[in-house]
Amino acid sequence: MEIQSKFRAAAIVAAIGSFAVPAMAQEAPSRISWAPSYSGSCIDCSLTGRNMSGWNVSNARYQGADLTAAILHRAQGHGANFNKAQATGADLRLGDFTGASFEQATLIGARLQHGTFNSGKMSGAILTGANLSDGKYIGTTLTGAQMQSATVHNTDFSAATLAEATLVGADLTGSVFDNAVLTDATLTGANVTNASFKAVRFAGANLEGLIGVETADFEGACATEDSLMPMGLSLPDCPEL
Repeated sequence: MEIQSKFRAAAIVAAIGSFAVPAMAQEAPSRISWAPSYSGSCIDCSLTGRNMSGWNVSNARYQGADLTAAILHRAQGHGANFNKAQATGADLRLGDFTGASFEQATLIGARLQHGTFNSGKMSGAILTGANLSDGKYIGTTLTGAQMQSATVHNTDFSAATLAEATLVGADLTGSVFDNAVLTDATLTGANVTNASFKAVRFAGANLEGLIGVETADFEGACATEDSLMPMGLSLPDCPEL
């Protein structure tokens, strides 16, 4: 009986040890559990190259996250926060980011075709060389946004705020800026072929060297004495606000 008791005790100790070792070796749980419908927090984390196609990240928080070359194709991101995120080369095509915030986010060379960013916040966003074609930015705030050499075909910026935005060399063919604010914006050398700028305020804006200006619609648009106009375009003075 005494021998059997000793064997039992040894077996119990061995069993406990067999569970304890893996438990000690187990890695700490990740900050978030990634699932296609997940909406939560991933602040300052790395999502480089992650495939998030079709995910629902509405109201999620990604401030400062690294989304370089990440794929958010057809993602749902209503009200999500991407402020100061690094998203160079990211794929956001066909995504719906209505009301989302991308303030001071870096989206250099990003693909945003057919994306919806209505009523969003993109002040200070860097969209140099990005493709925003066929997108919707109705009522979106893009104050100080950098869109140099961006491809922006047939995109709707109606009632958007692009004050102090830089669109140097951008291709704005067929895009709509009706009732938008482009105060102090720089559009030097931009292609505005068949674009619409109805009732736009160009106060202090630089429109020198615009391409296709003769095909663009400037009905009801206005400028100020310090606005720089391209050859062949004269706009009435903007009324004081």
